[in-house]
Amino acid sequence: MESRTQYILDAFADLRQRIAEHAPFDQQELAEEEVDFLTSWDELTTNIKNGSHNYSFDAQEVLSRFIRCYANLVPLIKRELLWFVGGECLHFLGDEEIALYQQLEEHLYELDRQNKHYNIAKEIDALRSTPTQIH
Repeated sequence: MESRTQYILDAFADLRQRIAEHAPFDQQELAEEEVDFLTSWDELTTNIKNGSHNYSFDAQEVLSRFIRCYANLVPLIKRELLWFVGGECLHFLGDEEIALYQQLEEHLYELDRQNKHYNIAKEIDALRSTPTQIH
């Protein structure tokens, strides 16, 4: 599995675990709306695991629905997941975040061009720890 796809899958899995600790997902019995939402989520992760190339639209829908319906849980989302999923999810990122992720894309492109193996999470952490220069 491509490293970006693996990162997205891991970020969705992490978020799924984290939301299970918060209302309304921490309840013994879930309302039909939450069951339907989690079913969509599970179908998405299955599609990602199975190598479906069309998962990005479903991922955008799941994240957008999550943000609309569970705004109190939005801080649990890794911000870079919004970037990697793209589409409507980019509207939830600030200008500084977009600039950071554009830098990340350029850096990852360069690493790919050089056929270097990398860990996206480590590259993001390194980029965040680098002081930014304002021109």
